[in-house]
Amino acid sequence: MDTTTKNTAPAGREVKTKNILAWGMGDIFGSGAMTITGLWLLYFYIEVAGLSPAAAASIFAIAKIWDGITDPVMGYITDNIRSRWGRRRLFFIIGAPFSLTFALMWMSGYGYFWYLGTYLLFSTVFTLLMVPYDTLPAEMTNRYETRSKMSGARMLFAQATAFLSALIPGQILAHVADKDQAFMLIGITFAVLFSLPWIFVWRGTWERDNLPPPQTQTGLLNTLKSLYREMLSTFRLKTFRIHIMMYVGGAVALDIFGSLFMHFMTYVLQISAGLASQALSLMTLFQFLAIPVFTWLCIRVGNGHAYKAAIGMILISLVYFSQLSASYASIGMLVLGGAVMMGIARGGTYLIPWNVYNFLPDVDEAYTGVRREGIYAGVMMLTRKFSQALALFIVGLALESFGFTKGVASQSSTAIDGIWWVFVVGPGVLAVMAMCGAFRFRLSQSRHQVLISELERLRAGGKPEDASPETKEVVETLTGHPHSNANWAYRPTHEIKITPATTSV
Repeated sequence: MDTTTKNTAPAGREVKTKNILAWGMGDIFGSGAMTITGLWLLYFYIEVAGLSPAAAASIFAIAKIWDGITDPVMGYITDNIRSRWGRRRLFFIIGAPFSLTFALMWMSGYGYFWYLGTYLLFSTVFTLLMVPYDTLPAEMTNRYETRSKMSGARMLFAQATAFLSALIPGQILAHVADKDQAFMLIGITFAVLFSLPWIFVWRGTWERDNLPPPQTQTGLLNTLKSLYREMLSTFRLKTFRIHIMMYVGGAVALDIFGSLFMHFMTYVLQISAGLASQALSLMTLFQFLAIPVFTWLCIRVGNGHAYKAAIGMILISLVYFSQLSASYASIGMLVLGGAVMMGIARGGTYLIPWNVYNFLPDVDEAYTGVRREGIYAGVMMLTRKFSQALALFIVGLALESFGFTKGVASQSSTAIDGIWWVFVVGPGVLAVMAMCGAFRFRLSQSRHQVLISELERLRAGGKPEDASPETKEVVETLTGHPHSNANWAYRPTHEIKITPATTSV
């Protein structure tokens, strides 16, 4: 790689610490919303709103059908839109005020369709903001180290918010006796918190300037066909397929673990809800503290090896929790010890896939010849929301099938056994899948440097077949295709152009 490459964006702007922090603040909303819904929303639906576990599970399932449309559409739009306000950051202006709709999900006393509607509404707002947000590191810099630092900053804010997502609801529930009022306060508090960071993200980030001119539209139907063709084309990339295997395995494992944590603690281990909430807060605190460690590991030993360490700790933690029993005299301290271990594992498991994501558009460009950060962000966002919904759907159906009874102090032995199996075995199987992906992962810092040098040569007019043997080996290892078959002349078939006054699709 050219050693003169500077810590700059493609357009030449320097990425400073303030820019890294400004971008990272966006995940106060992104990870914070995912964390609090993962930890508390199923509990709210069943224990407060009065929905059956199966009804609650259906909300998450229906939402994924909707996300299957909105997430990739948003990715396509943010790749191809042209406006005076940019193609990515424009949506921060539009979407930030709507983040306040988060509070609507936590209002009790309404029926099934209210909770379905508010969940779909907030899921749409989440897509509107987070798909363009996820593209910005690849827009702002080509540097492996800088993108890793941006991912680390993002996760620091994310895990700090995750800690608050466990601590604040626990404290509100401890001090407000009426659960209806308590969850309404939780919703309002986090809705305000989630709306604030976007002004800093807007002011501290930018987009690449060297974009091709917009092309003529040929109709909505052709646009949608092109959209789904491009979305499916991401899976032609070998590195992306392995990445999704790692990402989904780790994320769904932790979502199942987190969504059943309170039930496992209170019904299986029979500890108080207060102590369980303390363990949850401790776990999220150590998620936050683990981020700098795993950021350092990603830079020093690579994302694949760092992810092996994180997933290994998940498996050890699950074995540890499986051996705990309500009969142990020191069960409280043992639970807190397990929470620390799982918290460290969660920090690395959440950080590393999003760090890897920052480099996927580079691998894709080596094969397609274009920058498709938005498409990858859309697929990643759909995958993340699908994985969380899948976890909550599985948990809801499992509770229903094992005879879980809402609103009672104790459960049947069948229900308790069911909670144990889903809490321990389900995440364990998924973690093994993630570990298998980590052993197949090949995108290292040295290979990325070779890849960037090759992209610079191709952008200057070079041909894929003229690459050196070493470069061909790297590109083919990462893409899964012969480098001589790279479609450098590939271009998206549609673009979307908007002006301040009108929008044309």
